[in-house]
Amino acid sequence: MLNVLGLDTRIFDQVSALEKTAYRTASVTFLIVVGMSLLSNGFMGMMLFGSWIAVIPFALFFGFIQFSILRIALITLLTKPLAQEISEAPDERSPTNKKLWTGLKSNLGIIRLSTLFRIVFVGLIALTISFPLSSLLMLPKAMEIEADHRIELNQSNQNNMAALKDIQHTHFPFLVFQELLLESSFKFLLILTSCLVYAPLFLVARLRYNNKFEYIEKARQEMLKLVAIDYDETMEQSQYDLNRDFPNSKKVLKDLSVYTDAPINSIYKNESKHSIGNKIDFNQFIQSIE
Repeated sequence: MLNVLGLDTRIFDQVSALEKTAYRTASVTFLIVVGMSLLSNGFMGMMLFGSWIAVIPFALFFGFIQFSILRIALITLLTKPLAQEISEAPDERSPTNKKLWTGLKSNLGIIRLSTLFRIVFVGLIALTISFPLSSLLMLPKAMEIEADHRIELNQSNQNNMAALKDIQHTHFPFLVFQELLLESSFKFLLILTSCLVYAPLFLVARLRYNNKFEYIEKARQEMLKLVAIDYDETMEQSQYDLNRDFPNSKKVLKDLSVYTDAPINSIYKNESKHSIGNKIDFNQFIQSIE
């Protein structure tokens, strides 16, 4: 069940029982949303075509699309950049102002463009799930609205046999949605089902930004180890190839690096001397290395 969130079970076994329960809760909630998606899309197929044959294709096809997008939205919350943020210079503000400023920066850091995209896409999925599902929960009323509308169309097209035939085989799901929106109970169901769709996202976001939970940081450290191993092997092989050309080549690759935090390469050895140049400057720098 944990595989729906792409968790590494080897790392997952190292966290606390409370954190394991939290991840299991998020996984179960996500599976509940997937079930809601299948049910909602299946009923949407029924509303569009009025046939049980359309239920399975709609449920599987659109359900798979929604499942994939929701899963990506959750999995991308369970990873952190390998490079840690660089601490800034000491702040001379008073303790109270400093605390407020730190909290503000922390909140602004959470609101990123990726976060906005994640919220928007999950919101679109919540709408596509909540409207058919809420209509299903109010099935008698939905059927009554469609039947009344069909009667009105039949009465207004009594002398048009072709139109009468089309009316009998036509369904009006969006008219049903429009009429149901006038009902307070339907609005309540829309809000409730939308919140349920958002629930896994909120739970996983809580796991990501709560310092008490360790899985994401442990996963980051494990990935960093793998990157470091690959980096060291590449450097050793490259140095070996250079040493074969000794004494024509006396280069030591690690000494040539301008970074102090390989393999992340985010902190310069001489930060004050670093400047962004152009292609010509870069080529001249490469040619100057002996």
